[in-house]
This record gives sequence, C-alpha cells and structure tokens, in this order.
Amino acid sequence: MSSRKILHVDMDAFFVSVEEVLNPSLKNKPVIVGGNPEGRGVVTAASYVARRYGVHSAMPIEKAKRLCPHAIFLRGSHRSYSEYSAKVFEILRRYSPLVEPMSLDEAFVDLTGCERLHGPTLKTAEKIRNEIREVLGLNASIGIASNKLLAKIASAYCKPNGMLWIAPGMEQRFLAPLPIRRVPGIGPKGGAELQRMGIKSVGDLARLPLELLEEAYGKWGADLYRKARGISDSPVTGETEAPRSISRETTLETDSADPLFLESILSYLTEKAAGQLRKNKLFAGTVTLKLRYSDFKTVTRSKTLDLPTAEDHTLFKTGAGLFRKLFANRVRVRLIGITFTSLTAHPYRQEELFAHKDGQSWDGLYQGIDRIRHKYGFKSILRATTRRGT
Repeated sequence: MSSRKILHVDMDAFFVSVEEVLNPSLKNKPVIVGGNPEGRGVVTAASYVARRYGVHSAMPIEKAKRLCPHAIFLRGSHRSYSEYSAKVFEILRRYSPLVEPMSLDEAFVDLTGCERLHGPTLKTAEKIRNEIREVLGLNASIGIASNKLLAKIASAYCKPNGMLWIAPGMEQRFLAPLPIRRVPGIGPKGGAELQRMGIKSVGDLARLPLELLEEAYGKWGADLYRKARGISDSPVTGETEAPRSISRETTLETDSADPLFLESILSYLTEKAAGQLRKNKLFAGTVTLKLRYSDFKTVTRSKTLDLPTAEDHTLFKTGAGLFRKLFANRVRVRLIGITFTSLTAHPYRQEELFAHKDGQSWDGLYQGIDRIRHKYGFKSILRATTRRGT
C-alpha cells in the first residue's frame, strides 16, 4: 500500500453543532435542522439526541416529528454554516497546502511529507481535532489512512468525536468484518442487491473474482472489486489546482421512469455543477450525461459545445438533449449524473470574442444568482424546471 498520510476530517452533526455554539441552551437536546415541522421538507441535520429516536438526515420532516414530537425544529442559517465552514478550512490549511473540501463539513487533508514541520501524523491529527474544538467549539471525527477511500471509511467508523488510524498493512484486517454498507458508494438498493447474493461483509465482497462482479454490474462491479480491497489512487486535490472535471450525480430514493421527474433532478444537478464552475472561474467545453438503470447497467453520452460556457440554461439544454436521446421508456433509472469537462479559463476563442454580444447580460444574471445563493442558501433560487427539495 501507499505510504501517503491522508486524513478525512468530518464534522459531527455540523449544522446542529453550529446552532449549539450560537445558542448553548440547545446542547443535549433533540434538535432538528430542516424547516417548518408543520410543512413539507426533509431533515437536513439532527443532533445525536434526536438520532436516538430514529431521526436521520433526508427523512421527511413530518416523519421526524412523529418519531420525536418534542424536538426543537430550526430552519437553519446557511450563512452561519458557511462562515464556520470557512473557519474550519482555515485551520486545516495551516497544516497542509493539500486540502480538498468535499462539502461544508468534510474535507480530505494530505499530510504526506509534513512530518518535519508538524511532527508524527497521529499527533498532528489530534492537534487539528483539538484546535477545531478549542477555537470553534465544534467536534470533528478524523480517519487516517494511506488513501482517501480508507480514510473516509475510518472517519465514519469512529464517529462521533473520534479518531482512527488504519495502519499500513492492516487494511484488509480492518475492512473484512465491516458491513458492506460501510463502503462509500453502496447505498440501500446496492446493499440489498449484494445481500441477495449472500454478500454481507466487505470480506465476502473481497472474495468475489473481478470477472463475476464485472459481468453482474459492469463498471460498478469493477469499482466494488477495488473498494473491497481498500484500493484507491485518487489524489487529494488542493483548491489551488484547477479541477479537470466538475460533476454532480445522485442515486434516487426510488427508481423512476418518469421523464419529467428525471429532467427536474438533472436540472438541479446542472445548477449545482454550473455554480461550482463559476466559483472556480471556469467554463465547460463538454457535457456528459450519466444514467444507471435498475439493473445496474450504466450508460453515458457526451456532447462538445460550440463555445465553452458556465451558463445554467445552455448546459441544461445540452444535458436534457442528451437525456432525451439516451433515456429508454419503461426502463427505470436509479442514478442520474452530469459531468463538465474540457474546462478552460477562457469562454471564447479569440476570433469569437467580439462576436459574442449577449455574454455580459448573462454574466450579470448569474453573478446575481450566485450572490443570492451565497447569502440565503443554494435552494433560495432555482430554475422552474428544477425539483425543489432534491
């Protein structure tokens, strides 16, 4: 295995924890962030006290209220969460230039080669965890391993407020007894499918030959083969490095063959990915659509644009066109995704720069949208084609 020193830093019940810092009277109480208990919506985050009643993220608010009627429901403050997230990442960057945020409340940190500056990796991880708690009043769980996959599994294993190091050479011994749902990328449906094959633990999965998994699940099967062995060569990419691609995908709670519903999900994913493009000051030259059907068959289609762009409406029009060509009626879809590649910092080729007259008006529109989302949250303004609550 690699001698890399990778940390996965995952904040514990982050949104709720920020609310507790802002209002200490909420500590040790069942707190649910996610909106009005009298209305519709889903749980964004739940305190560990609320989780004892069976409440979890993505659960409908009305069900959470039934399970825990005495809970304190909060709408949440995206601005506060963003501010505390920035402070967490500021701490992480003091220890390594290679910090890869995965969301507001989790990131990978590559400490390889930092021992002379900060000391042994295990002690450095403990320093990071202590500094986050002492400076911000928040708890973090940290997984330490030789690659990103193992570090993420480790941080989930030691939650809440724990730290776990998977030492080199101990990877298989650690992974083998774990339930297969511990592996990132294996959701409820995938886990149920594998259990029907008699695969309950990661060790069971690791005993299956590559040929069998590929025949049964295609590329996903090959991915499972590697994950069951703790194999991952994905590097930690610092924010200073321009990404080679930007993508968003989601596995549906219920497989669907409804084209309007699927396009609404695609619209949401496109808006998310396009927002990331603009944040990175990049433009996409190629759009790729990804569908995975109920039988786990995965298909992709790509289209190269006439001009690179970061505009939602152009990117969605392209993605929706690919979807309509690719989607087979009466075949249920379990996963849908969009990827932008051929990224560039320049939206126009030189000879077309002065011919493109309406670019500034669209730029102004999307700058305004991005400002609103930064202040009030991503879902505060969405395209009409986008499904709210996704």
